[in-house]
Amino acid sequence: MTDISKTELRHLDATLLMVFLGIMRHGQATAVARDMGLTQPAVSHALKRLRALYDDPLFLRRAHGLEPTARARELEPNVQRILDLMSDTITDRTTFDPSETVAELKIGAFDFEVSTIIADLIITLRSGGSKTNIHAYPLANHEGLDALKSGQIDMAVGYFDFPPKTSTDFIAERLFTEHYVVAARTGHPLLRAEITASDYANAGHVLISPYGSKPTITDHALRRYRLQRNVVAAVPSLVAALAIVAASDLLVTLPSRAAERYVHHFDFAHRPLPIEVGNFDLHVVRHARDRKNSIHTWVLKRLRELVTK
Repeated sequence: MTDISKTELRHLDATLLMVFLGIMRHGQATAVARDMGLTQPAVSHALKRLRALYDDPLFLRRAHGLEPTARARELEPNVQRILDLMSDTITDRTTFDPSETVAELKIGAFDFEVSTIIADLIITLRSGGSKTNIHAYPLANHEGLDALKSGQIDMAVGYFDFPPKTSTDFIAERLFTEHYVVAARTGHPLLRAEITASDYANAGHVLISPYGSKPTITDHALRRYRLQRNVVAAVPSLVAALAIVAASDLLVTLPSRAAERYVHHFDFAHRPLPIEVGNFDLHVVRHARDRKNSIHTWVLKRLRELVTK
């Protein structure tokens, strides 16, 4: 370790890291100050020190609050791991033993999350000897948050069209940033060359939706191109959609993580979307009353590890 790195490490403390994660989750310095019991000037000073330490603005001021930069998003999982390790050194490890404690965790999530990260979580817990049972419920967005608030579920995982992190009822943490791709059976004519926006819109589509054929973010993006997607079928299951696409000339638009997971299970290939749709964030949300629940904390740590592999 060089003298320079030692000097930098002396300027880095747990409070700075906690402020960093607090802003990542809340997006507002006032909320972080309230959550940590600090004054707003103290949070602002900590943010100033972080910016100097990492030589990056880290958070940009926007109308809705503070938006993390690419560097901040890159740092988040490592900062979380550091704090987890620090917490492990002072936590009473006898309070929760995953191999001995029988527990049940109810998670609200849409089909995409259940088919990917929740499936991976269940596999990881069982292979590791955990006695925590996972029950997934098909709840997304507002439904998931309502169920979380009423105590019907313990966590909600997915995309939320309003930021639950601004509510004092919830603790929200970004798991990862995702984007959409288009998939079609192997050998589909559209995959032989670069797909145009017009080709994409005019092809037949399978829509993955529990709500029927309702407009999605992709359809709204197509309108900017003055195009309309030709949706010929809507199914509530990602796996069902891939089974249909693999045996037909239909297309499906799905998150890239889902495409990568199932590309070897079904006969399909995927390509970038020919239109600009943008990325979206996946969050795990808990109720504030469960802030110190040891089982929730342990499962959340497993989720973080899974999405950063």
